[in-house]
Amino acid sequence: MLSHYPRFRKGAAQGLVPKLGGLPWGLPAERWPVCEECGRPMSHLAQLPADPAVLPGVADGEVLFAFKCEWDSVCSFWEVDGGANAVFTVPRQALADAPTPVPVVEDGTPELLPELAVTHWHAADDGAPAELEEAFYDYGKHSDLPDEIAHPHDWASEWRTKAGGVPYWTANGAQQVPPGRLVLQIDNWVALEEGGTTEVANFCSDGTAYVFVDRSQTPPVYSLIINR
Repeated sequence: MLSHYPRFRKGAAQGLVPKLGGLPWGLPAERWPVCEECGRPMSHLAQLPADPAVLPGVADGEVLFAFKCEWDSVCSFWEVDGGANAVFTVPRQALADAPTPVPVVEDGTPELLPELAVTHWHAADDGAPAELEEAFYDYGKHSDLPDEIAHPHDWASEWRTKAGGVPYWTANGAQQVPPGRLVLQIDNWVALEEGGTTEVANFCSDGTAYVFVDRSQTPPVYSLIINR
């Protein structure tokens, strides 16, 4: 199936550009999510304006934002319903024309994650036959697939951050899959155009974050899990 694989560089241009980390652009301050476990502001993980070719799960005119808890309290940020991560969209016209400052709380501020610009997307086949798409959302069916189909790229890191296609699961397989279809997945470490790699966030050292959208609900419901 067709997926789009991003290329990254450190730092991003001002404005509403696709990126990981840094400060969200124009997000209303009241929309900055708070962790339900520790009660403190989460860290900004991703900002992705709608792009029909790359992100068909995000409606035209919307911007996808993802956050997760990065405090030392080690809240359950990997769980889909733990309240320690958040994914949602905001209409472009509801955004201000400036970066949103990090909220300040009594014991400090949430960690500012490294800002990584998406310079472009490379389209490629993810190695999964379209007729087997459903198996990638079912733990039992996925575990029964031959390795060359379930893990066609032998877990190589350059294939583990992408938009669209089917989830490229870690060795633990299709666990705790929420309703809907894959929008985006982000590996713990990503390669940089200038050379080297960098850690995106705390995904339990070697995990991958997966963003799903359930379009059977109105409005669509987004969710995030981290799988190791």
